[in-house]
Amino acid sequence: MSLLQYLPHLLYSTALTSLATHHLVQRKALEEDRAHVAAQLSILEDLRARLLAGEHVPEREADRLWRLARSHDVWRARARARAQEGGTEGGKEEIGWREVLFGKRFDTSRSEEYDRRDMERVRKEVEEASS
Repeated sequence: MSLLQYLPHLLYSTALTSLATHHLVQRKALEEDRAHVAAQLSILEDLRARLLAGEHVPEREADRLWRLARSHDVWRARARARAQEGGTEGGKEEIGWREVLFGKRFDTSRSEEYDRRDMERVRKEVEEASS
């Protein structure tokens, strides 16, 4: 029996496994985001209830709670992460089928520039060592 007989089944099972894994990761990320938002709401609602009840909340504690709630700001954290990654505007990047099938194109001009810089650095180190 030939391997070609099993090739479609291999491709289907790989695709299904990939989709299932992607779905699981997305679901876990969503659960984590919900937990962060729930924590943020809980902190702010507790602070609000204390203030509405007329309880004296020291300014230092209120600031601490406010900063804690802001540290759980999921959307601001995502935007910051996208900005650090150099993400595209709006967080959406166009990916074509060619890139999906064959992978991301490697920028050879940039790697050549890095190679040239490395060679210059090595050349300078050798000259300094021989002097």
